[in-house]
Formats: sequence, structure tokens, C-alpha cells
Amino acid sequence: MAEQPFIQFDNITKSYGKKVILDNLSLNISYKNIFGIIGRSGSGKTTLLSLLVGFLKPDRGQILFQSRDIYRDLQSVQQQFGFAAQEGSFYTKLTVDENLRYFGRMYNINPKVLKEKIPELLRLVELEDAHDLIAWKLSAGMQKRLDIACALIHDPKVLILDEPTEDLDPALRNEILDLLKKINHEKDITIIITSHLLDEVEYICKDVAILDKKKIIDSGNINDLKNKYSRYSEVSIETEDRDYAHIIKIIKRKKDVKKYSIRGNSIYIYTTQKGEKALRNILSSVKKSKAKIVSISMGKPSLTELFEELTKQEVKPEIKEVKKQENVKASRDNKEKS
Repeated sequence: MAEQPFIQFDNITKSYGKKVILDNLSLNISYKNIFGIIGRSGSGKTTLLSLLVGFLKPDRGQILFQSRDIYRDLQSVQQQFGFAAQEGSFYTKLTVDENLRYFGRMYNINPKVLKEKIPELLRLVELEDAHDLIAWKLSAGMQKRLDIACALIHDPKVLILDEPTEDLDPALRNEILDLLKKINHEKDITIIITSHLLDEVEYICKDVAILDKKKIIDSGNINDLKNKYSRYSEVSIETEDRDYAHIIKIIKRKKDVKKYSIRGNSIYIYTTQKGEKALRNILSSVKKSKAKIVSISMGKPSLTELFEELTKQEVKPEIKEVKKQENVKASRDNKEKS
């Protein structure tokens, strides 16, 4: 007999007035997973989480937690969930310690147990030196850590976070993502996050669900989804001068090259050819440009590329021009001639 999913959305439909947000949506989430729900703004990610924690009820369908309908025993099930919204749940005029004591009392935790639990939780989220600071005086990263600590105070089995790195700079984002990995490992807790920052989802999550047009298009292991849907091989190249205008002119003539993009210091080329043949052909084309290659590698397209391919947003299958590179090159050539 097949094992039952830890969390199961079964044919969920939710509308606001006449506007349908989620339509006959189904999704399974496994135990101890870090699971990402991705979709563009307004796709229904926050609504999906609000249904899971019981803030909203579906118009049709049911949500099961360990095979129990959450709405038939909502108060008991909610004790198993910790939720951190985008805007933060803590009280800004209380200290870090006072916030945790408040949320502990809200969950009816024994005062003696709570007294022992708070220092342990502060160590986990690395706020032990800030326990007596007023919350509004904390940095953005520390406030996010406090929010996560408040959601963990009652030892939930599931931690649910809506856009956990929103409004944080890249360094702080990485710190929060590493913290979530640590929590998942040390507390054996299932973590569910929503995000529109797909590179971050790919970094932290093993499995994802892609939400678009009111439904889950597909879900599962990220690498399995890449193998299932990726039509192209990805070849990344970095050259010494990082001027890719001439390379672009050459690869545009190749029928097997369907698109490319410049990210950071490298150009990423997507070809219908596979394996070593793809690598050899791209390398041959690049050598014609006389560019000195610093590095070349081959991999699977990113989660961003997969999302764009499945939802038909952003990237189109044909080659996209990089006008800026070509204009810079043309300007440089004109100066040299003069």
C-alpha cells in the first residue's frame, strides 16, 4: 500500500467574489522536505498558504494533514503549523525575549518549559545576544530571524513561510536561506516556502510546485522536472574580455542554438544538441570569434529557465538580441577607426 502524503491538497478551488484564484488544484508534500511553491505575483501562492494554515476555507475540495481533514480539527492541526507572513508577526514594541514569551503563552506552553525553550531557540536562530533588544531596533535580517523563532516556539511539525527573503539584501537572503537549511536538518521539520526568487528556491528546495493559471502545472524533484521538460542543453562560457557581441553574431547563425542570455560574467547558450556534441560545436563557434576562453561548462538549465519554459513567460524559444553588447562593440570599433 502506497504511503499517504504528509500534506495533501485535493481538488481545491478558491474564489474571491467572481474571481477564481485556485481552480481544482491538487498537490502532495512529503515529510521533512523543504518544498517551494513558485509562481508569478498574483498567481495564488499566498492564498494557497492561507488555506493550509486555516485562515481561509476552500470553496471546494479538502486539505489533509497526516490524512486528517484540517478543517474538521482546525485548532489541533494549527498547533502543528508555524507560519511567518511577509509582513512579520512579532510585536515591534516588545523585546525579542518578550515576543517569544508572548507567543509561548499563546500556545499554552508551560512557563517552566518556556523558560528553558527560549534560550535554545535563540541559539538556533542566532539571536542569543539580542534577547533584550526592542524588536523595532533590530536589523531587517534579525527581525526575520525573530519572526521565524516566533513561528517555531511551539515545536511545529511544519514551518510555513511566505516570501521569507522579501526586502532583504543578497547577503541577508543567503543567511536566512542557510538558517532554514539548518532548522530543517536539526529539528527534522517540514518547511514550505513561496517565492518569486527562483534562484533561491533552487538553492534551498529539493522539490517544487509550479503554480500558474490557477493550477499546479507540475510538481516534484527539481532535477527530475528539468530532465522531464528541458529541451535544450546549457553551455556557459566566460571569456577574458567578457565582450560577447562577436560570439553572439556567430551563434545566431547556428540552427541548433535557440536562445542565449548574459548573466554575471558569462554567456549562457542553449542548444538542441546533447552531450559532448553540444559542447564541441559551441566551443568550435566560440573559437572563431578569437575570444580567449577563461572557462566553459555544461549543465542543465536553471529553475528560472524551466519556469519560463513551462509558463511561456519571459524567455521565448527564439534567440533574444543583446543590443547593449552589440552597441558597445560598434561604438568601440568606430572609435578605433577614428
